[in-house]
Amino acid sequence: MVRWLGPRGLAVTGMQVLLSGIFGAYSDKREIEAALKDPGESDFSGSEELWFDFLADTGDGFNPTFTTARLLAQEELQLSDDGTNHLTRRGDLLVLGGDLAYPAATAAEYRNRFLGPFAAALPARRDGSPGPTLISLAGNHDWYDGLTTFLRLFCNGRAIGAWQTEQTRSYFVARLPHGWWMMGIDLAFDFFIDEPQLSFFHRAARDLLSPGDNVILVTHRPSWLFDSVGEERLHTPIAMTNLQQFERDIIHDHGLRMPLVLAGDIHHYNRYESDDGRVQRITCGAGGAFLYPTDHLAGVLGWPDKDRMATYRQQSLYPDRRTSRRLRWGTLLAPFKNPSFIAFVAAFDIAFALIIRFSLTSGTNLRFHEVLDQTNPAKITSDILENPVGFPLLAGLAVVLVIFVDAPTWPRRIVIGLVHWLLEYALLMLVIWGVAHAVGDLPRTSFKIHLYVVSLSVTLDTLIFALGVGVICGYLASQLFSLYLFIMFTLFKRHATHAFSCQRIEDYRSCLRLHIDREGVLTLFPIGIRRVPRKWRTVSHHGGSHTFEPVDRPVEAHLIERPIRISPDR
Repeated sequence: MVRWLGPRGLAVTGMQVLLSGIFGAYSDKREIEAALKDPGESDFSGSEELWFDFLADTGDGFNPTFTTARLLAQEELQLSDDGTNHLTRRGDLLVLGGDLAYPAATAAEYRNRFLGPFAAALPARRDGSPGPTLISLAGNHDWYDGLTTFLRLFCNGRAIGAWQTEQTRSYFVARLPHGWWMMGIDLAFDFFIDEPQLSFFHRAARDLLSPGDNVILVTHRPSWLFDSVGEERLHTPIAMTNLQQFERDIIHDHGLRMPLVLAGDIHHYNRYESDDGRVQRITCGAGGAFLYPTDHLAGVLGWPDKDRMATYRQQSLYPDRRTSRRLRWGTLLAPFKNPSFIAFVAAFDIAFALIIRFSLTSGTNLRFHEVLDQTNPAKITSDILENPVGFPLLAGLAVVLVIFVDAPTWPRRIVIGLVHWLLEYALLMLVIWGVAHAVGDLPRTSFKIHLYVVSLSVTLDTLIFALGVGVICGYLASQLFSLYLFIMFTLFKRHATHAFSCQRIEDYRSCLRLHIDREGVLTLFPIGIRRVPRKWRTVSHHGGSHTFEPVDRPVEAHLIERPIRISPDR
């Protein structure tokens, strides 16, 4: 699993977000691909019935990603519901809901976190014949390289294991049996829906579909949830108006029915149903990424439906609220699950401690702890602020903590961020004072440390002081940071993503299996996996392909809730 609090993860993600924002504003790949390739239409209407699967947010850890992919790759899957057994079949179509590589869409991350697990989950057939069709949406993480790698993987007709891609753009229309259709839209970073994409869906709705046809709308962004999630990174007006505009202009204005909307992006399973029972809105984004909490979601939502505001009520959650509340306590263990974050914080603390030590003892023969005893905290702070290195470090930390705060207004961000900053600063000064006194009487034996071509001369007391501050404050400051996340989420329902991403929870996976029967009834089977295996063994096949089997525990799938039946009644 990705270490989201690690310095590499933070740096790479921050840089990718910056670059994607720049290139997204000046070079939209959706408009470029529309000019180079004709839109394709996937047709699965030739059979009387169709099985197909939905999986989203896969490319984080191998264990959950391979588990869900391997589960859907099985030819048959037996599911039970209160004593009723349901024999389901592998889908002829696999729809991916985006975010296929974390933390950023690089070729290496796609290979390690998506291509490898999926090719092993359903290896290529020995006779070279194509397997099930694979269609994918682009999530925000897939956009972090401007959609370059995504287009090369999914829009050039290549095979991924036995799955075969056939789409030509990052959005699609698929014809299903009995008047059912699937529309997958690409909202990118919620800037806007590009004109070529809107024109494509307008033409499809006008020329291919007929009034009364049923549309399954697939999007990476469950915008109907954003009012209740409480995260400012999600709660933007344009994030909701883009989807509302699409539903109004493409679906409702052409007289189409939209009984089902599917989305990923939020890493759990939830289902909301309109009060009249006509529309199901399902978020199922726990294919392989870190788990996202469920206990802070609203029970009732409002969302426009044609010319009225429809009311949606929460029907199901996985994991349930009680489990989600229990899992939030794992936030306090974040330092142990992100040791590189401790090392990063320790490096900052050591640099700051050495700056204080040498600036305060300069020009005096007193030991450092003696200087601290003779200097009041105000004088120490004044000396730090006048230091050409100490001030930028403190000011930079304050700016980072203020920007990091998840709050609706800047005054709140500033207040909360500065309070957090003061606590971190007070903790650092307390540790520096304690360690300085603990090593105060050690001999000033000098020796050299060789670092490549550089030799440093340090004293024993200075070395032990630096290491002591790094070890103690590195852990305590990281623990204080995790405590901040825990308090903000528990009391104010903020920082939900950060509070759970730092835990790197692999379990509580979910995916969807869907079936259109001979009468045109659509049945959804919400599949959950309570625990995923951690240990695997290689299983080789003739022809050189291989897959993996679990060693420590079997993969046990269950129905999250009873199968959901949607009638095709027009």
